Amino acid sequence: MSDDGNARSSALGQTRLSRWELAGFPGRVEIANYLTQEHTAQYRLIVDVLFDAQEVALTGVGRDELLTALRDRIEAAVGGLQARELTMPPVLDLDARMHQLEQWGVVHSWQDRARTEADFVRSRDRYQLTSDAADLHVWLRQRGDDHSAIASAAAFAPAVIADRLDDMLAAAVAKDYAAAAQAWSQVRTTLKNMADAARIWQSRMASALAGTPDEDKIAQLWDTVMSYITVWGAGIDTYTARIRNTVQRLDDMGAQLWREVAVVGLDPEAREETISTMAHVHHAGLDTLRAWFATTDNQAARLRRQVRDAVTPLLRGTRALLSTGGHITRQAELFRVAAAIDSATDDQEAWQVWCQATGQWSARHLPGEPADPPVGAARTSFWEAPPVPIDAVARQRSRSTSGGPPAQVPNRRNARDQARRLLEKQRREQSAAELELLARSGTPLSTWTPLGAGEAELFWGVLTAVASARTANDADVRCVTTADGRWLVIAHPPARPTDSARVRTPGGDIVCGDWTLELIPA
Repeated sequence: MSDDGNARSSALGQTRLSRWELAGFPGRVEIANYLTQEHTAQYRLIVDVLFDAQEVALTGVGRDELLTALRDRIEAAVGGLQARELTMPPVLDLDARMHQLEQWGVVHSWQDRARTEADFVRSRDRYQLTSDAADLHVWLRQRGDDHSAIASAAAFAPAVIADRLDDMLAAAVAKDYAAAAQAWSQVRTTLKNMADAARIWQSRMASALAGTPDEDKIAQLWDTVMSYITVWGAGIDTYTARIRNTVQRLDDMGAQLWREVAVVGLDPEAREETISTMAHVHHAGLDTLRAWFATTDNQAARLRRQVRDAVTPLLRGTRALLSTGGHITRQAELFRVAAAIDSATDDQEAWQVWCQATGQWSARHLPGEPADPPVGAARTSFWEAPPVPIDAVARQRSRSTSGGPPAQVPNRRNARDQARRLLEKQRREQSAAELELLARSGTPLSTWTPLGAGEAELFWGVLTAVASARTANDADVRCVTTADGRWLVIAHPPARPTDSARVRTPGGDIVCGDWTLELIPA
């Protein structure tokens, strides 16, 4: 193509881009140019040094100070000799780099006042990152760092939110709006950390579940699930009902509460428009809490279901890696062991076959007293215990087991098809039982017709959760979640404590208080 053709193509691209921008869509971000240029490594190092300097210098960084800081950073990474070579012209033309960063809007540049004669001959330029460039670099830092710090910031988030909301409610009732504003600020900070951690967990799970499983994806998914369980999972069932009730009571106080909270954090002479805007922002935070904890299909429960659903692909992917690429565990050997156990005449013979295949024999009690264990060994957690070393002979033999011709894997297709059909049948029956039980929601137990087998099994779980809940007064409404996490139950006590109900099931009749149960899928 000729130069005229290239020019026309370039002009056409600029025209299309300008039309998109004129339509109101975001266009080119100039401050991000330093991430895609020829000297990107130099630009990013300069911006990183200026970003760290913001914590200790509010008046910018001088040109000589910047060069020294760059040399120190490079020397710590590759050594003093290479640091001097990399910071000398023409390898690093600092003035040209800083001029280009200023053109892109990444840094502000100005000159110090000359106070001595030496100041007239030295470079007096000073640099400071712009606010947009600093925000972009914060994202770059978080993208490269470990997400465990963000996840740890959300530790005990439901418990913290529940406690601070109770403090805010008590302060609001007492008209102590300063204390209410302090408690609310902690709620908003914790909620932001919780949302950041949830966003990271969701994106990492989506990335790990996409495509064919490999070792890195399985490790990433495992770390994500364990991070959720360790940091946050235990608090959802415990504090969701408490947070929901407090949010409802705060919402009943009306818009005046948020106006008073907004006034506390503003200047006494703030305009009415500013006060109304801040009050709206605070009330929007309450809407976010309601979306996370107070609705029927809240975000906390949805995230819990996403993590729960990721466990099955995690186990399936781990099993696939072991069966196709493992050196010790072989799929054919496992099938042979399973077939031998299945063909055993009784449990004792099946246990004998398992012990012979795995070497896990039953414990035997020997006379004498055992030696005392090392200090703290009995209390050492499995997760904190040091790894067991494996000698070279075991490693070499484990590799050799993968050699030779492939093992003949038994054909289990018919058994799998039969198991799949049985599972689908069980799912259909369970779904039908859930719909039938859900149709009884909101009615007293005394009005219930006899239950089927599936309904009776579900009803036992609901009744167990209601009975295990403890309230200060027996006449209080109980709000609990079933043990499997699938139902949110709101149990209204009978009008009179002596009222009872008789629920008929295939296994017998159940006599209990005449509760009115509201069943909500979690």
